[in-house]
Amino acid sequence: MTRARIRQPRRRSAGFTLVELMVALVVGALVVAAIFTLGGASAHHFQEQQRVGVTQRAVRMAMDRVRRDLSRAGYLSAPSSRSPFVRTCPSPAPPRNVDAVWFADDDVAGNAALDTVNRSANGVSTDRLRLIGNYATGDQYLVRTINTAGNQIFLQTDWLAFRRSFVTGSGASATVDTQRFDDVFRAGRMLHIETRGGFRYFVDITGSTVNSSGTVATVSISPGLGVDNPCLEGLGRGALVAPLSEVEYFIGPPQPGSNLAPRTNAVTGPNTILYRRELNMDDGSELAGTRRPILEFAVDFNLDFIVDTNLTPTNPPNIQRQDGPAVQNRVQNQPWQVRGAVVSLAARTPEQDRRFPWPDSWGSARPATAPLNRYQVFPGQEGAARVRQLTTEVSMPNMVPR
Repeated sequence: MTRARIRQPRRRSAGFTLVELMVALVVGALVVAAIFTLGGASAHHFQEQQRVGVTQRAVRMAMDRVRRDLSRAGYLSAPSSRSPFVRTCPSPAPPRNVDAVWFADDDVAGNAALDTVNRSANGVSTDRLRLIGNYATGDQYLVRTINTAGNQIFLQTDWLAFRRSFVTGSGASATVDTQRFDDVFRAGRMLHIETRGGFRYFVDITGSTVNSSGTVATVSISPGLGVDNPCLEGLGRGALVAPLSEVEYFIGPPQPGSNLAPRTNAVTGPNTILYRRELNMDDGSELAGTRRPILEFAVDFNLDFIVDTNLTPTNPPNIQRQDGPAVQNRVQNQPWQVRGAVVSLAARTPEQDRRFPWPDSWGSARPATAPLNRYQVFPGQEGAARVRQLTTEVSMPNMVPR
């Protein structure tokens, strides 16, 4: 008797059906698309934050430089050669007015540079600032004597301040840095002289010389102080002198041939730069080799001033914050009233970000009450550049009459 064969159900071959494969492909494609979208957005956000971080650090560094120079205005000099609180010797008269601070509200040349990057629509502007003080060294120097014609000043070379500034080493190995001495007392700067009697002179530096042993250091000046000057006693022995420099801040375009120019204006727009340079105090020209870019893609540079409008010694001070044309006239005509400055400085990222929109409510121009946090370089393109802005108050202690 044969046993009946029991049929077993056929097992399904291993693998995916066509439907399962299609579902897996669709799900995988969706996952890859999501990852790509998130990764692209993250990469874009990271790159944009990098640009913003670079801009923010640049603004902070530029503000620090402006702040240091403002606080040093009038250092080892005077608030103004015209100040009623300064005993300026009437003879010889200063070759020019020596004012520790000067500024122009809404500088025409600077605003013209910002016009190339849509200035009016963004509601920005720039001022121009000039400062005078001893920016070359931290010392003033003792006078050994002045020649009888009054046009050469001999310095006391063994005095501590002179040795600190120009002598390296000690004893037999001490050497004088003649190049630094010539640079500090370079032609184009002025010399502030304060006598033991409290009189002051402001004269042009025409030359300087020091021997390598450091025993003779001479500064030539013009105009000469003359023979038997009534304000000068004992041929100036014991007077103190300091070199004066005039520095200027302004916004302008890159210089021709500069590597600060963008590769293509179609991407970033023209580069507007906040510069610092030194001026020739004789003719107002730029001293060669002194222009320095302080902030690239600068879009706003404005100053208000803290002034004391009541300088009568028997009355309390009247401290006010002023801006605009009114304070420009006050600073240019009575700089000795200045007590401090409020500086506002802003820069933009080089490129517009399409994902950072220009608000529709702003229309074609940023409202005056809206924050300066975005900048539209190209009105016909989507988005805006990001802006970083700093505002700080700077005390100017050397402006107080003494």
